[in-house]
Amino acid sequence: MKPCHLFRHKDSCFAYHLDTGRFIRVEKDAYELLELRDRLGPDEATAAFLRSHPGKEKIVSETDELERAGFFEPAAPVIADEAEFERELDSRCSGSCNNLVLSVASGCNLACRYCYCGVCRDKLPDLGLMSEETAMLAVDGLFKSADPSADIRVTFFGGEPLLNKRVIFRTVKRCNEWAEKHGVRAKYSITTNATLMDEDTARLIADNNFGLMVSLDGPKELHDAQCPTRGGEGSYDLAVAGIRLLMKYRKNVTVRCTMAHPAPDAMRLIEFFRDFGFTRVVLGTVDNPAFPSECDFTESDEAEFSLCIDEKIIPWMLSERAEGRDPVYDPFTDIDDFQSEKEHPEHVRALRCGACHGAMAVGPDGTLYPCHRFAGMKDWALGDIATGADMEKCKRFWRNYRAAMRSVCDECWACRICTGPCPWEIARADGTFVRPQRTCAGTRTWIEQGVHYLDSAERLGLNAKKGNTK
Repeated sequence: MKPCHLFRHKDSCFAYHLDTGRFIRVEKDAYELLELRDRLGPDEATAAFLRSHPGKEKIVSETDELERAGFFEPAAPVIADEAEFERELDSRCSGSCNNLVLSVASGCNLACRYCYCGVCRDKLPDLGLMSEETAMLAVDGLFKSADPSADIRVTFFGGEPLLNKRVIFRTVKRCNEWAEKHGVRAKYSITTNATLMDEDTARLIADNNFGLMVSLDGPKELHDAQCPTRGGEGSYDLAVAGIRLLMKYRKNVTVRCTMAHPAPDAMRLIEFFRDFGFTRVVLGTVDNPAFPSECDFTESDEAEFSLCIDEKIIPWMLSERAEGRDPVYDPFTDIDDFQSEKEHPEHVRALRCGACHGAMAVGPDGTLYPCHRFAGMKDWALGDIATGADMEKCKRFWRNYRAAMRSVCDECWACRICTGPCPWEIARADGTFVRPQRTCAGTRTWIEQGVHYLDSAERLGLNAKKGNTK
């Protein structure tokens, strides 16, 4: 693989050195020489560069120093070899697990136009609500597999999890008792549309410091169009009442906005959510890889969103930093964290997420799935809560993912940062993975935008890390 990835973004030029994992801003003349080296080789590039840039011998000399330091040697492979992959897989499947994901309801009181609960309703079974018996079996399984000296984490998903408040309350009580017995903490998270929120549930979420994400898609007209109730009425007023109740008990509330086709103005959405009082904004785009829908983002939508990030969102983020505020929307924290690491691993980890382990989800009927996104898809089932997960199926999941992605990641400069797409993004309903289509190109663009943002902040003397404003 080439040792450097060269790219321009707006008015700046950058080189990403694959072996060190560092992005370097370079002057335009030096960038042109690096491009020539990439195309022509060092000798021809130097001659061509000096013909068009007389008197720039210093740039050539500095580039020669980089060559002597090994900067231009081919990059080492970043994908773990087969033996390392299998070792990581064995360790994953035999290790303790302190996480539990409960899909406590397969249905929802809303009928969002884009949600898999809507677009797949005729393809996936309605498994109803998880029983207390199933939930307690899952909790008991967590305690058996957990490291008793470490915190436990429980995540409630749906559909809409608040359709099953009784099981949520019972699970929290049981986990808190276990955590107190072992002197550790029980941590919880939930994603909800908030339309069923009440005082008791809001207090439960606040008292137990839940990780909280609320689904709201924007102002009333937009949200009601995208997220009607099952009866076809708007759900905005119900959602707002629930959110205000949560904000009564919690200072920090995150909103998850889903942008469907045709692409909305993302900057206007961010401003709306900021003014509403949310402390963090997450923007997602509609993508139903297993069951495509007319709401899915198109290439044109993605291009429009990307342009909005460059022309509106990044300038706004820099302005927020200059005023001493953390932007409520910051899609580049992962890139910042990667750049901040003192050392980078020799190989990309073989298993990119907690699927089939810490993120394994228990469906309402006790069936186990790789994560909550696969819940209800029979061809992705891994076992059930009574007998446990089939470890061979778990291993096959990752082997098949690796087979689908290996050739793509081997040749990609961004692999060490990206580590591959979310498995759901390349999954199909029949239990197979396919090579990604637009996913990888979008990720590479996001990385380049993020590098430009971080560099712009540095040049302006701003600290782009969250919590480090002036």
